[in-house]
Amino acid sequence: MSQPHHTPGAEPCPDCGVMLEVDGTLLFSKVRCPNCRAEVTVRDRSGDYLLTGVLGHGGNGRVFRARRGGASHDVALKVLEKGANDYEEQLVILRNEAAAAGLVDHPRVVRMLSLEEDGEGARLSMELMEGGSLHDLIAEKGSLSEEHALHLMLEVLKGLSHAHAKGLVHRDLKPANILLTAEGDAKLGDFGLALSVRSKPVAQDHLLATPDYVAPEILAAFRGDAVSDLYSLGGCLFHALSGKPPYSTEGLSILELRELKSRPVQIPQSVGSTATRALLARSLDPDPARRFRSGPELEAALLEVLEQDSRKKASVNRPGFFASLFSGVLDRGSGRRRRNS
Repeated sequence: MSQPHHTPGAEPCPDCGVMLEVDGTLLFSKVRCPNCRAEVTVRDRSGDYLLTGVLGHGGNGRVFRARRGGASHDVALKVLEKGANDYEEQLVILRNEAAAAGLVDHPRVVRMLSLEEDGEGARLSMELMEGGSLHDLIAEKGSLSEEHALHLMLEVLKGLSHAHAKGLVHRDLKPANILLTAEGDAKLGDFGLALSVRSKPVAQDHLLATPDYVAPEILAAFRGDAVSDLYSLGGCLFHALSGKPPYSTEGLSILELRELKSRPVQIPQSVGSTATRALLARSLDPDPARRFRSGPELEAALLEVLEQDSRKKASVNRPGFFASLFSGVLDRGSGRRRRNS
């Protein structure tokens, strides 16, 4: 059995072998060797894992691509180092993520593998999602097509509905927590702020969820439920279609956020079809009583919108459609000419 790796105060340069001081250096940092002048990566190990890349930066630790010694495949590894700011608070969230995810076993939920704690800190290993996140995809493309965005929401909704059936509320749904496989299929991740009857609630005296997508009732100290999760999913759909979150929230206090989100979201006419805009308006209604009440109800609405769009495309692409349309235009023109003759 391999022994746990303890971070030394110095590491050899992989190019020339001279010892490099690494005290106080973040995991997987780039430094320049003073001897050979090569830019090299230091602190590329955490426990028994070799770190090979940075996948993301979360509120409760950085996420790396990593492989355990002797393993045949890579994982996503969320690492929380001792000495980090708010270490104890973030450790509670990491433990909560592991416990909550242990309650959910579904193809549309990112699979958790193990949680380890030792003298270095804590690390949570997860299924590696090769396609990045919905946030990354939106940043790359600007916005998604209506059909693509609706299909991704349907996929995530299946995992979310399963979590709700297990008595679990996610509470931090956002594009960064919707992860994609190499094939582009969506899964729900990061249950760090989730609540369940079987997992320890996260104590908080300030807002931890991302304000862009959080439901207004959570800003008023409500702990969250399935309806507030569906609001956040609606916010993700809005962002995917428009290229920006439903509200501009940067720098606002809780009171200012409550006032902002008490007003209906403004949905541009350029965002999706009429049916999709109606679905967004209901999903993001400030009043929870007017929103979708369950995952299955929202799923039925999403499927109906997709079906309507499919029928429209089929009618437009139907053989003879444009010929008949053009013929009608000619007939109307001929009629005008006859009346004017």
